[in-house]
Amino acid sequence: MNLFVTKTTLFVNRLLALVMVVLLFALPPMLDWYANIRPLTQQSAKYAILIGFYGCALAVFPALWNLDVLLRNILRRDIFIRRNVTAIRRVRWYCMAVSAICLPASFFYQPLIFMVIIMFFLALILSVLGEVMAAAVEIREENDLTV
Repeated sequence: MNLFVTKTTLFVNRLLALVMVVLLFALPPMLDWYANIRPLTQQSAKYAILIGFYGCALAVFPALWNLDVLLRNILRRDIFIRRNVTAIRRVRWYCMAVSAICLPASFFYQPLIFMVIIMFFLALILSVLGEVMAAAVEIREENDLTV
């Protein structure tokens, strides 16, 4: 197993959490700057972006936390355990939440529809991955009982 990739992913996950915290405070002035460069079609687009971002942040932070838990378990070589299945399933629901939050905002700022599609597709992939992981945990538990 390549632990370098896992450690790098854990670092990037934590860096992304830090970037999100910075964006919580920096997004309003950045959006004003962006509106001066490329005028938004409506003033409501600015508010749609802000409300969408802060709403999504409510789902992104717990998702990053669950990814952190998953990666730390992988580093400890605790891969096929129920806690990892739960973490993957939670991240799936957080992706669905981001998709649902961005859907109404995309009516005011159309490029957000891409976020809706991407997050929904990611949730589908995580759903399949969660079920595969759950089956692997079940097989591992059966094997532990037979030995």
